[in-house]
Amino acid sequence: MPRIRVSLANKCQILFGAAVLLILSAALFVPWLRMQKLVAESQREIARELADAWLADLIQLAGAIDSAPEPLVGPEDGPPRRLRLISESEFTAESEAHPFIARALAEFETPSGLTDLVQVTRADDGKRVYHYVRAVRRSDIERVRGGGASTLVATQVADPLQALLVIEMQAGWAGRQLLLNSVYTIIAGLLALLLAIAVFWFITTRIILSPVRVLRETAEKVAEGDLNIRSDINTGDEFEQLSDTFNDMLASLKGSQDKLRDLNKQLDLKLGELAESNLTLYEANRIKGDFLANVSHELRTPLNSIIGFGEVLSESLANMKVQGNDKRLRYVENILTSSRSLLTMITELLDLAKIEAGRIDLHVDAMSVTDTCEVLLNLIRPQADAKQLQLSLKLARGLPVVSTDPGKFQQIIFNFLSNAVKFTPAGGRIELGAATTQGGDDSEPTGLRVWVKDTGPGIPVEKHEEIFEKFRQLDSSHTKEHGGTGLGLAISKELARLLEGRIDLESDVDRGATFFLWIPMDLEEKSEPLMPDLSD
Repeated sequence: MPRIRVSLANKCQILFGAAVLLILSAALFVPWLRMQKLVAESQREIARELADAWLADLIQLAGAIDSAPEPLVGPEDGPPRRLRLISESEFTAESEAHPFIARALAEFETPSGLTDLVQVTRADDGKRVYHYVRAVRRSDIERVRGGGASTLVATQVADPLQALLVIEMQAGWAGRQLLLNSVYTIIAGLLALLLAIAVFWFITTRIILSPVRVLRETAEKVAEGDLNIRSDINTGDEFEQLSDTFNDMLASLKGSQDKLRDLNKQLDLKLGELAESNLTLYEANRIKGDFLANVSHELRTPLNSIIGFGEVLSESLANMKVQGNDKRLRYVENILTSSRSLLTMITELLDLAKIEAGRIDLHVDAMSVTDTCEVLLNLIRPQADAKQLQLSLKLARGLPVVSTDPGKFQQIIFNFLSNAVKFTPAGGRIELGAATTQGGDDSEPTGLRVWVKDTGPGIPVEKHEEIFEKFRQLDSSHTKEHGGTGLGLAISKELARLLEGRIDLESDVDRGATFFLWIPMDLEEKSEPLMPDLSD
């Protein structure tokens, strides 16, 4: 149900009108009651005077209380009147027929001093009828016979009730007076109400609503974006204080907007400078990548020749039975070892340059997890045997054939195995395992999970993220002892992302390390840059 919106002016007029109506009604009700009472008292006094005159004339002229008077009719311009005298012998019958007579008898027979009683009823035509009952006692009759006028004297027990004088008057004049009094009261109340509402409307419109209207119009202009407008209210009261506060707020808002506009201009300049710097950095990064790729490629060609000739020389020296060959053979092996290490570094730099340049493409093919893991373990076995390390293969039963890039998968796992052999002390253990994940709310999605676990020195928890950064190793002592560029894990992380997988690590100091690779079962072939485009 929609809410009914009522303006402040209408609310004030409705509430004030209701309040004025209530106050005027309460204020005029008292004089209206007083006028009603005065009219009733005037009719009572008329009836008393009529009763006194009638009793005096009747008793003096007729001389007998038992004579029944004829009904009297008032003057032509006055109200109709009917008088009758009820004797003591008629009290019982009249009381049963008229409850008002019974009540009057009960009141007159008590020592309360009451001598007359009035009741107002309505005739069939709707006019008011005044019923007046006057107590006629023995003292009244004696006083009249003695020549005095009948007066109202307090009832005594020794002054018994002799008769009741009943006067019935149709008081048309009284009814008209009451009607006129009511009409005048209502008209006066309405005029006062209209005047009060008019005065209040003028006050609310000029003193209250006019400043509010000015503030509303100012606020609407501000909402449209005009912060230079100001409200001009000079009432010398709280509205003027509110206007001044509103103007101060606008001035503060205008100043803040100007400062923000200046800051935006400065920010635009900074953004332009940053964009130019980013373009420069992107270009420099591209040139660096091209340089690394070209230099690495150019270095690999002669280095492969050195390794090839070194292997030939090593085989020749091994077959010759010449004194001093052992020393020469050792020199050749040192050359081969250093050359292979340098080739590995160059290969890693070349891979990193390709990754940063976004030149790595996927070659998705079916891959047997079991066969691949066995091949990788056999490749690393000579290095492990040289350090007397125990290798183990832990594969779940029924490993499926997955669809992925076998070359990149092997590169990641072989990097894990190489690091395990490099950092695990002699006599340690290395485990290569694989299993499928079925997915669920609290587990990995459905895919393949491969891990390499060693018994090396472990990696502190606070360095788990750091070792995946480029050119980072665990610490300087390990770097000096084992060598390396610190690019293997960084490259593996990017390759895992390319395979839509991820790498996890579980390790702590002196507890070994376990590297996990998770990849999906089916990989869609695509080609996209792994590193962000700095030109954007």
